[in-house]
Order: sequence, then C-alpha cells, then structure tokens
Amino acid sequence: MERVASTGSVAAPPVEDSAPSAASEDRAPKGGPPGPCADGKDNDADGLIDWQYDLGCSGPDDPTEGGLATRHLDEGWSVFEPSADTRIIYVSSSAGKDTYPGTSPKKPKKTLAAALSVAREGHPDWVLLARGDVWHESLYYKEGRSRREPFVIATYGDSATRPLLKTGAGPAIERPGLRYNNFAIVGIAFYAHTRDPDSPEFQGPEGSKGFNFYSKPNKTGKGVLIEDCWFHFYAGNSIQGEGSNEDIVIRRNVFTNSYANGSHAQGLHSKNVSILLEENVFDHNGWYRRAGSPDDKQAGGRGTMYNHNTYSVDQHRTTFRGNIFLRPSSIGNKWTANAGAGSTSDIVIDDNLYVDGEIGISLGGNDKVEPLRFKNITISNNVMLNIGRSRPTNRTLGWCIDVDDWDGGKVTGNLCVNQPDPGLNNVRALAVDGVTRDVRITGNVFHGLHTSKALVVFAGGSDQNGIVFADNRLQGLGDRALLVRSIEALEGYSFQGNAYEIAPGSRPFELEGVRSDFEGWKNVSGETGSERKLAFPEPVRSIEGYQRSIGGPPTIAAFIEGARAQSKLHWRPEYTAHTVNEWIRAGYGR
Repeated sequence: MERVASTGSVAAPPVEDSAPSAASEDRAPKGGPPGPCADGKDNDADGLIDWQYDLGCSGPDDPTEGGLATRHLDEGWSVFEPSADTRIIYVSSSAGKDTYPGTSPKKPKKTLAAALSVAREGHPDWVLLARGDVWHESLYYKEGRSRREPFVIATYGDSATRPLLKTGAGPAIERPGLRYNNFAIVGIAFYAHTRDPDSPEFQGPEGSKGFNFYSKPNKTGKGVLIEDCWFHFYAGNSIQGEGSNEDIVIRRNVFTNSYANGSHAQGLHSKNVSILLEENVFDHNGWYRRAGSPDDKQAGGRGTMYNHNTYSVDQHRTTFRGNIFLRPSSIGNKWTANAGAGSTSDIVIDDNLYVDGEIGISLGGNDKVEPLRFKNITISNNVMLNIGRSRPTNRTLGWCIDVDDWDGGKVTGNLCVNQPDPGLNNVRALAVDGVTRDVRITGNVFHGLHTSKALVVFAGGSDQNGIVFADNRLQGLGDRALLVRSIEALEGYSFQGNAYEIAPGSRPFELEGVRSDFEGWKNVSGETGSERKLAFPEPVRSIEGYQRSIGGPPTIAAFIEGARAQSKLHWRPEYTAHTVNEWIRAGYGR
C-alpha cells in the first residue's frame, strides 16, 4: 500500500445533483494544532495518512488515527484497518483511467467495473471511490474473508461530499448469486435519477430496488454493514432470504422517496433477518404523490396503505434505535409475523422519532393466522408527533402504536403528542388487540391529540390476559373524545396509577358500549389513579418549536431538509433522533 501525503485541508464540496442542501458544518479541525487524523503523518503505521485516506479515522477531527479493530465504532462511525494482504484499489471518474493500475490515488481506475475487476473475491480488499465524483454505474460488491476482514467499498479524497452513483432504472447495488456475506459499503450516494419526476433527467417510473440482498435455503447472509449511504428514488430496498440472515447493520444512512408504479415499495423491506437499524433517516418512502381517492392504487407513485418507511416480516433479534421516520405513505414501522406463534421475536424499538404518516408503529395486523405471533417485544422511549398530518392515502387517521397478538413485552416511556388537526376523525395513541398476554404498558404520555373516537382502545375479553396499564398520562382534545374504550370486559387487565385529564361533565370512558365518568371507570376497571389537570413544563413542543430552539427556520420542511443532509462529514447532532427526543421529552418533564 502506497503512503499518501495529506493536503491538510478540506476542499469545498461540489453540489450533488438533487442532493439535500441544508446548511451544515463539515468536520474539519477548528483551530489549534491538527489532530492525528489531520497532521500529515501515518500515526498508526498502516501505510495510510489522515482522514482523506485512512479508514481508521472517522473524520478530520477524530483524535485517534488507529487502535480500534475493524467494525468497531469511533464517534458513532465504523472504522476499518487493512489486513496484511489487503489490496486497495482507487477509482475516480474525474481523474482516473482504466489503463492505470488503480493501486495509488495518483493513478486511479476510472470506472467502478474496472476497479472491481482487480479486487478479489473472498479477500479483505478495499475499493475506494473519490469523494465528489459522479458515475453512471451500479455498484457490484464482492464478499470478504470474515466479519473482521470484510470486503470494503468506501471513499477517499479531500472533498466532504459523498461520491454519487446515478444508476437510472438500474439498482444501486447488485450481485448475482443467492448469498451475501462479509462486506461493508460506506459513504456513497445512490440516485435513481431517471425516476425523479422533479429532475430534468426524468424518463419515467420504471426502475429497480436500490438493493435486494437474498439468501436461498442452506445459504447465508451475514456480516453486512451499510453505513453513511444515501438511497434516493428507488423502488424500495430489501433484505430477506430462506437461509440464515444474521448480523446485518444499517447505520446512519438516508432513505428517501422510494415509490413504485403499480406495485409495492418500502424504504426498507426485510424478512427472516436479524438487523440493527440505527440512526438512519427515512423520509417520504412508499409514495411520490398523494392518492386521488381513498382506494386509489399505486399507479404513478400514489400513496397507498400498503407502503411504509419500513416493512418487517418474521424478524428475530432486531433493534431499531435512534432513527428518524418521516412522512411514510402509511406506517413508520410495519411489522407482520406470518409463520405462526413467535415467528417475530426479540424486537426492540427504542428512542426513535416519528413525524407524520398515518401510523407510527404497527406491531400486529395481517392476523388471519395463529395467535401470539410476536414474542418478547419492547417499544420504548419513542416520540411521535403530528401523526396523520399529510394524508398521503387521503385517509383521515392518525394512530401511534398498535399491539396485536403479543406474547410478552412492554410499551414504556413513549410520547404520542400534538396532533392538532380536528379534520382527522380517527386518531388514537394505542390499541391492544388480538390474542395478547403479559404486556406492561407503563409511563407513556398521550397528550394533545384531536380525536372524535378513543385515545386508547382495548379489545378486552378472554383473549387478553396479564395486561398492566400503569403510570400513563392521558389527555384528548375534542368534545366527543373518549380517553379509553374497551370493546369487551377487562378481567385480564390491571390499571394502576394512571392520570386522566377530563373535561368537566364529560363521560370519556366506554366499556362494552356503556359510557361512564371517572368514578364509573374506577368501579369497572379497578383503576387506582386519578382524574386531574395534567401539569407539564411545556406541553406544546413541536418540530417547529425545536427548529426555533436551534436557530433554524421554524418549519417542518426545514427540519426535514436538515435531517436529509446528514452525512459522516456533515454530521449535526441536533438532527439526530435522540437530541430531538430529549428536547421534546423535557417539555413533558421526562
């Protein structure tokens, strides 16, 4: 591997075609002596110098150039160290030639195909794309040796802008075969530019999925990392298989504007996979334009109830953490389990932010199969705001969390708040349905939701047992609002320490079709809590208010622009789910 001298500076990034354009600071060192990732030295003796070339640096301000093993995290980003036999191939559309050897950034290959032709299958080789360059090719990947010695496709150079692959109707990432193992794709923008109706290069809606990783029976998919990439205007993305699909990490990517013409399209579809989905941004997936009528089909990219930001089927050992889910066609996270009892298991959905869409989290549904399909489920510390705002399908609903056919789990510490639109006539914070047992619903806040129906709906009856509803805070808006409705008796429920804000003279509880006031509710439910005015520090916090608090334009559009602009070298913590959620939670004393 050739040593590469550092330029010691960050070039102004060129503008990507149709790329997010929110202002943000790059991660160049700010004053003082340069750190080890920007000092022009090979501090870890791996033959690579500084953030421009050393994948052990998470950025120019990283205080350590090496010392961490491949796939460990440094400031939230994966680092990579070359193996003794790693072959590094450089490729630049602007400065390369395919007659060059590609083993030096001074003489890079020109095309991705040429660069990949000299990389080896089954080896920990690296193919590095020049940041700021543009290709009209799909990306073909190879498999590495192991998780700790993966095949790596990443980036190099002074620019702070991701390399851009304009793939038209073709896929972003492709590989023939029926397995996928031990590779990392990091820091690349993929753009189906001929599918973008707002682009002068638009040709029509025909196109492909961005990626479609699949394992056949007796094959594997494992050791996969997709990080800091952007997938824009594809017909969805998919990871699935009948074989073993483990250790799939999707971290800090941006998925936007997936849509299909006459079929389904999800931001991310997965089936029979164990995934860590962490700190990604999903926006406007499953639709391009609003439906013409409630039963309109997908033609022309219209919104439909079948398309979502994520759609997960028969998952296991899966965590969704710290993601931002914005403006789906229908659901932020849609989950189904079609292979019987426990066919989706060990799921954690934690500290995510949901804005808009018809439904936040639906963990149930599609339930004409065996009961108790979802085992050991946790939905915790999520924030849901203004659900139902855009009405992509023209339906007037806004639901936050659905619990259906669970076998053990908890719903705790979530906020479903601030749906101010009285035009939505089917709004609810929580529904518990199906054959469900041993679920704790605790410490949630359901507040500021305009509804003419019920804020919380329980199916009740003999199919539900061991349901604990405790220490929650409920307030609905609207004269006809019910706080709690149970369709059948509540013998399998326990109500403890909940607080209800109730309009004077109202009867906001309904059990088996009979309305009651709070005293009647206590008699039938055994509730030990109270009826009172809910006191919060600032219970009107919103995305618009958050934008104002960070000095930005006080609009949801400006927030979306900032979230879409996230990348490794333009990373702003104020556009992460955790930071936003902490600010929203503080308004509710959480």
